[in-house]
Amino acid sequence: MLSIICLVLCTWHVGFYPGCPWQNHILYSFFHVNGFHLAVNLLVLWQIKNDMKPVTSLAVASVASLLPMYVSQPTMGLSGFLFSSFGLMWGKTGRWKEALKKAMPFIICTMAVPNVNGLLHLYCFILGYIVAYCVNNIKIR
Repeated sequence: MLSIICLVLCTWHVGFYPGCPWQNHILYSFFHVNGFHLAVNLLVLWQIKNDMKPVTSLAVASVASLLPMYVSQPTMGLSGFLFSSFGLMWGKTGRWKEALKKAMPFIICTMAVPNVNGLLHLYCFILGYIVAYCVNNIKIR
């Protein structure tokens, strides 16, 4: 809902980029380039809504946005959040080889698409996996 409000009411977009204000690293997930971008992300979000951890996913996506990106345009959109969610889900299983087989084709494809920050997707997935794997192993002990 917040994404729709931001898309409709805001004439400016908040994305993260080198030297941006710190809050951009948190808010970028709620802004989208256009309605199609928002619709695709919301479709994926709808499919995983019952399995995700939204606060942890947003935290992972925000931390991942602080890593080097090597892009010339500001990054915005929910996909970092979504890839964090996927990483968190796979991390709970501990099956990293299977996770790589399933996720890497999608991540590599996004790296080939112009104006898509595929490196953010990779960072979010890996960080999400590591966080969930560590938390799961701490709970087991």
